[in-house]
Amino acid sequence: MWRREWKQTVKIGVIRSVVGVAVTTGVVALFALPVHAVTYGGGSVQGYSADAPLDTGTIVQLAGKDANRVKIAMQSELQNMFGVVVDRNQLSMTITNEALQNETFVAASGTYNVLVSTQGGAINTGDYVTLSAVNGVAMKAGTEEKTIFGRANGSFDGKGVTLGTTKLKDTTGKENKTVTLGSIPVTIDIKNNPNEKSTKVQVPEALERIGQAIAEKEVSAIRIYISMAITVISIIASIAILYSGIRSAIISIGRNPMSKKSIFRALLEIILTSILTLIIGLFAVYLLLKL
Repeated sequence: MWRREWKQTVKIGVIRSVVGVAVTTGVVALFALPVHAVTYGGGSVQGYSADAPLDTGTIVQLAGKDANRVKIAMQSELQNMFGVVVDRNQLSMTITNEALQNETFVAASGTYNVLVSTQGGAINTGDYVTLSAVNGVAMKAGTEEKTIFGRANGSFDGKGVTLGTTKLKDTTGKENKTVTLGSIPVTIDIKNNPNEKSTKVQVPEALERIGQAIAEKEVSAIRIYISMAITVISIIASIAILYSGIRSAIISIGRNPMSKKSIFRALLEIILTSILTLIIGLFAVYLLLKL
């Protein structure tokens, strides 16, 4: 499928709120572009810090383990989608925290405007949307994406009012595609894609959660199974070394009680070797999942 190979090659221009300002004969008046008949808002909105100011409608994720900082969401970390940047001027009430760098208000639920592209095709009201290859921008979800961001409350086909275009290139750089950017209201509901038709090897949910917790990203089934095999082999090897050492020590003490001190020293070395073997095995598993 094309969507899995596209990579962002240009940056999106600065996109702000749909609310504009008109100045006529010294009178300042606010005007708004036409929007869909949708009830906006709802859900939870909270302020977070960011490395740089983020445009309204950008999908974000938490920045690592920092619960107070967000960054632009990336397709390679689809499962980490968290919410969308909202315009503080459209909120009925906000509490500003001056301690937050580039304070950004993020909605984790409710209905808000979200940046979208035509990468996955035209979006119709009711379609599921997910992250596109353009960081922070949504597209129509297909059957291969594992996680969706929410459900469209408006339509976008790349015609009419748009926010510009951007070019995408595949991994070989030989083919390209131009997608149109826009903004539509989306009801945020981050969950597994109901339309997903995955052909990958299924992994027990518990193992998948453990792998993702260690790697902090989605891990392929083959890596999880190889890691499990290395863990089992390391445990068996450690137990075998420990059992063999203890058994030999007991036999040696029975044959020569006077050599207890040297036997206990050898037994301690065997125990340390057993522990070291287990640690090396677990470290190999960590590297396999993390890299």
